[in-house]
Amino acid sequence: MEVGDRVKVQGMTGLVVALISEGKFAESHPAEQWAYLKVGTLIMTDEAGLIHYPSFNGIEVERIAS
Repeated sequence: MEVGDRVKVQGMTGLVVALISEGKFAESHPAEQWAYLKVGTLIMTDEAGLIHYPSFNGIEVERIAS
């Protein structure tokens, strides 16, 4: 999974906007705003807006497009 990938997670679709643990952030979600979370992934979902997933343990994530 990379920043910019479209994914399906927990029945929602969205765009990966940050891989916090790896220090990778989309321009729309800069490190200065989100690095304080230290770990996890930010996904801008179509259904619920921005969601922070600290981990994907027990959660299935499917990449739709890169």
